[in-house]
Amino acid sequence: MPSRKKNKFYIKRSNVKTFLFFLLFTSVLWLFKQFSKNYTKEIEVTIQYSGIPKDKIFNEKSDQILKMVLNGNGFRLMNYYWGKPVLKLDIKDAVTDVKDQYYFYIDKESSVLKNKLDFKGRVLSMQKDTLRLKLDHKLQKKIPVVIEQNIEYSVGYGSSKGVSVFPDSITISGPSKIVDTIQSIKTQKIVLEGLNINYTSSIDIDMDNLPSSIVVSPTKVKSNILVSKFTEGNQKTPIILNNIPEGLEVKIFPKEISVVYRVGLDKYNEISPRDFIVMADYAKKSVESSFLTLELINKSEFVHDVRLQEKQVQFIVLK
Repeated sequence: MPSRKKNKFYIKRSNVKTFLFFLLFTSVLWLFKQFSKNYTKEIEVTIQYSGIPKDKIFNEKSDQILKMVLNGNGFRLMNYYWGKPVLKLDIKDAVTDVKDQYYFYIDKESSVLKNKLDFKGRVLSMQKDTLRLKLDHKLQKKIPVVIEQNIEYSVGYGSSKGVSVFPDSITISGPSKIVDTIQSIKTQKIVLEGLNINYTSSIDIDMDNLPSSIVVSPTKVKSNILVSKFTEGNQKTPIILNNIPEGLEVKIFPKEISVVYRVGLDKYNEISPRDFIVMADYAKKSVESSFLTLELINKSEFVHDVRLQEKQVQFIVLK
């Protein structure tokens, strides 16, 4: 009995192997037969241009895709089912050159085209037989970096110079008509809370709103914040009366104003009244008022949170 069962099991295994062999063989024959048939397929060819002069830049309005209808057996079309073919064109092969526009004539019967596409079948039709390459004048210039920030210091702390950045300007390049409109560039926002120690970090340039044709270098800058203990300061500063009409005598009361500010302890003794300019503009007076609004025109770069103790000054006209 054991011998019979063993023989029966062997026969079953042999039948399975035979079945799998014929299944694989017939599948290969079927695939070969299918791939031997002729098919027609529409494809999209990506256009790549080379030989562009260094003082020019590619314009996105150039032809970048060319649709074609191909005919050939499955073996010849196989590659086009897995990826998009590329047609490379050198600018020196353009048939015409008019005002930075280059035109390429594409002959669907040409063996050159088939060789570039590595295709041995027939090209039945093309979307167009002439491709246009448009170039723009390339411009390069330096622009200042603007720090986007939201920084809160711990109580009693601050920074005399705030955020410094290195480099403080970067280079952009691209089409001249776009580069000319860009005067500065922002960084990604620095957000800090409770800062009471020196801070250094690398920040990305914010390129989200830049056109894709603009190239930025470098794309990162280094930021630095020197933090120190801060205290409140106060300086009595003379008020400058401005725009008084000729022949008119005007007196103001008071003649000095207190300027209150926050300053680092290391800079406290360097601040003087000369660091501030407070102005009262007679030309901005209200007809029904005997007061002039005070404006802080200038302040030291080391002081922060500056405010005037009084916002207005009284005036009288002497005749």
